[in-house]
Amino acid sequence: MCYAAIFVMWGMNQNIKKAIAVSASVFIALVAYYGSYLPMQKSMLFIDAMQKVSNAKTISDFEQTFSVPLDAPSPIGQEELVRSTANTVANSLQNVSDPRAVDELVKYIETYYQPIIARDKGMSFGQDVYLLGAMNEFAFIKTGDKKYLLAAEGYFKHETELGPKRPQGLYGLLDVYRMEGRIDDFKKVADQVLQQWPDDTRTKAIVDQVLKTAPQAVQK
Repeated sequence: MCYAAIFVMWGMNQNIKKAIAVSASVFIALVAYYGSYLPMQKSMLFIDAMQKVSNAKTISDFEQTFSVPLDAPSPIGQEELVRSTANTVANSLQNVSDPRAVDELVKYIETYYQPIIARDKGMSFGQDVYLLGAMNEFAFIKTGDKKYLLAAEGYFKHETELGPKRPQGLYGLLDVYRMEGRIDDFKKVADQVLQQWPDDTRTKAIVDQVLKTAPQAVQK
């Protein structure tokens, strides 16, 4: 092989090495940006929102405060932040008396939960489903609007489908059926709960009280 050919091949090898090095650098930069910087920035914005939310005077102020971190782009962390915001909303509902404000808060968080629920999977997906059920249950207690109780039942049922023996969904259904007066369904779930946790004296006392005041219940 002539020297000219050798130099050409050497030059090509050097160019290939440079291209690989540049590609690797770009890849590392992208990983750092999308995998570290954006999630960290999103988390910092959420911490800032948590510090500012105590100054919110209206539901609109509340939404605008949390929309900043929730709308911040990041391939990681959205589900966790939505869940944390939902916990804040659930706690806030206990102090809200205006039915319109309750409805606005529930709609707000369900909007962000919609793509998460549509995926129907995730590391803590069962917790997300239960939290939505609990939030709608709180909304029913505050407003008396049965649409929230119906929504809560749907979420709690889905939670029991994800984990038939998980306590959250079962206890949630107990509350729903008790409030709806669906005694047969209440007793069916109560039987399962007490079979799984026979030492749960608190639930047993509630079950006994509910059945005592509902003589029309079918005893199975």
